[in-house]
Amino acid sequence: MTSSIRKTAETIKNSPFFKGSLYFDHPLAPLTTMHVGGKAAVFVEPQDVESAAFALKTFSQEGFCPFILGGGSNLIVSDSGFSQAVLSTKRLCDISISTKDNSYTVVSAGSGAKTDDIVSLCAQKGIAGMQKFAGLPGSIGGACFMNARCYEKSISDIIESVSYLDAKDNYTLKEYSFDSKDWAYKHSPFVEGTKIIVQVKLKLALPNLDAVQRLNNEGKGYIADREQKGHFSYPSAGSVFKNNRSFGKPSGALIDECGLKGLSVGDAQIAPWHGNFIINKGKASASDIRQLIEQVQKVVGEKTGFTLEPEVIFCGN
Repeated sequence: MTSSIRKTAETIKNSPFFKGSLYFDHPLAPLTTMHVGGKAAVFVEPQDVESAAFALKTFSQEGFCPFILGGGSNLIVSDSGFSQAVLSTKRLCDISISTKDNSYTVVSAGSGAKTDDIVSLCAQKGIAGMQKFAGLPGSIGGACFMNARCYEKSISDIIESVSYLDAKDNYTLKEYSFDSKDWAYKHSPFVEGTKIIVQVKLKLALPNLDAVQRLNNEGKGYIADREQKGHFSYPSAGSVFKNNRSFGKPSGALIDECGLKGLSVGDAQIAPWHGNFIINKGKASASDIRQLIEQVQKVVGEKTGFTLEPEVIFCGN
């Protein structure tokens, strides 16, 4: 860690404009679903949006660009971690519910709120529209960032608006209103990285208390299906490769047909039960996972002519 970034971090930590926590040399592996990666030289966990904006502005003024960490469910953090700062949205997790024009429900959730917590709350209130995301790991900010898709439903199908800090305008708080042309399969208008999501507003059905049991049962059904498919058997980052309809088959099927299920590099393994999952059998490294992904791309490319595009994000040094 350079003395410059530590000095900047100390300035943030001691400022009356910052509420939250700040740590040095903070382990990141436990904060990801894959359980790999090194440490963050500086780890910032703001308590509110104003503190997040202050920290980002201060780092930016000194030439630093923090990595934004949500629920850590789609990431492969490098073995050497981050030599700069990581800002976690974990504490930006407030959830509120309102109705608009008595025609639909608006669920407003801080970007760090767990997607599955929102699903559970909606079911308890009899609010339909979220149940297909039951059991999805990670935060609602991350789901919005990557336009998460579960059981043929994308998060963009229910987004009304998104509040974000604009890195191109000194991290000013702005609001984006949903426009379908900005979204596509596993793509959102936030992937460029200069719009830091801090709140997501979801447009859902009006509450119906008679639907509570049905919604709870539907959510449990999707979770049971994930469990049956082995989603939670080992640490993983979910689907490794994007599906491409032009290939005619899901990526997992192509990997299976190439005889790659069970292939390992170190403790990183293509799940024996699902070709599009890489699992951590205990002590996998980010390097192991990268090598395994490259091997899969090579073999599938040679046998089918198709180039698999990773869905997981490699980050860090």
